[in-house]
Amino acid sequence: MKSNVPRVVIQASSERVEQLKQTLSRCMSSGAKINASSGIEATLELSNEPSPDAIFIDISQSDTYADEITRIKEKLPRTPIIALCEKTDWKGMREPLGKGAHAVLAWNHFDEACVAGSLAEAVARRDLEDVNKTLKVVNSILRHDVMNNLTVIGGGLEIYKLKKDEKFLNSSINAVERSVDMIRKMREVESIVSPKELKPVRVREVVNPLVQRYSSKGVTFEVEGDATVIADEALTSVIDNLLNNAMVHSRSTVVRMSIHAGAEGEQELRIADEGVGIPDDIKPKIWQEGYKHGRGGQSGLGLYIVKKVMERYGGAATVEDNHPRGAVFVLRFRGA
Repeated sequence: MKSNVPRVVIQASSERVEQLKQTLSRCMSSGAKINASSGIEATLELSNEPSPDAIFIDISQSDTYADEITRIKEKLPRTPIIALCEKTDWKGMREPLGKGAHAVLAWNHFDEACVAGSLAEAVARRDLEDVNKTLKVVNSILRHDVMNNLTVIGGGLEIYKLKKDEKFLNSSINAVERSVDMIRKMREVESIVSPKELKPVRVREVVNPLVQRYSSKGVTFEVEGDATVIADEALTSVIDNLLNNAMVHSRSTVVRMSIHAGAEGEQELRIADEGVGIPDDIKPKIWQEGYKHGRGGQSGLGLYIVKKVMERYGGAATVEDNHPRGAVFVLRFRGA
C-alpha cells in the first residue's frame, strides 16, 4: 500500500517533462503522482485542492516567468516552486530566487541527488515557515487574550471584595473558563508544530467515539460510508472542532456525515449541519487565526487548527452552504 505519495506538477515542454519524470522516478523510491502542464493556466488548474507538494516550472523559454511564479504563489502560498533554467552562472541562477522560486536547477546539470535535495530543502523550508507562523499565533494569543482574561479576573475579584456583587465574581469565573479553553487549544496547536508520522487511518474509527460522546448532548447524528486516509492522531482534533462548531456556533441539533471516494483516489468527509449557516463574506475569514464570529466564539483557533492540519496532510478544508439551511464542512484527504 502506498501512503502519502508526493504530488508534483511539471510545467515544461513534453520532452523536458519526460526528462524530469525519469529523474524523479529514480530519486523517489515510494513513487510520485506527476502531472504535466504546458502553460501557467494548465498548471493552476492542475493545482486545485489538494495542492501539490511542489511545482517544477521551466523558465528557460519564458519571458514572463516572474508573473507566472507570482500567480502560483498567490494561489498556492505554501507550495514550493522549483525553477528550471539554462543558465549555470551565479547571477542567472540567483535571479529566479528573487522572483519567488524556492530553488533553482539548471537543465542538463542535475541528477537525481540534486533534484531530491532541492525538493527536500524546499519542503523543509516551507514547513519551517509554517511552524514559525504558528508559534507567532500562539505567542500573540497568550500575550493578548490570556492577559486580557487575567486583567478581567483580577479586576472582578477586587470589585467583588468591595461590593460583594456576584456578577463580578461570575465575570471572573467566565474569564477563567475562557483561559482554560485557550490553553486546551494550545495543546491542539502542538499537532501543527510537532506532528506525528503520517499513516493510514480509518475515518470511522475516529468519528464513532466522537459521535457517541456528542450524542449524549441531544444531537442526532447520521453517518454513512468509511475510508482509509493519510493522517495522524490530530485527525481527532480536526473532526472534534468541526462537530463542536456545528453544535455550538450553528446551534444545529442534526449533523449528517458522509465519507466517500472523491476524484483521483482522494477521500472526502462531509459534515453537514442544519444551523444558521455562514454568510458568504465570512466564509474566507473563518480559517484565520484568532477570528471569532457569532454566538459562542471563544479562542478563534478551532478552524485555524483544522485548516493547518489538513494542509499538513496534503489535503484541504473548505466550507459551502447546506440546503435548505446550514453549512457543510468538507475535508479532502489523500487516499491510502
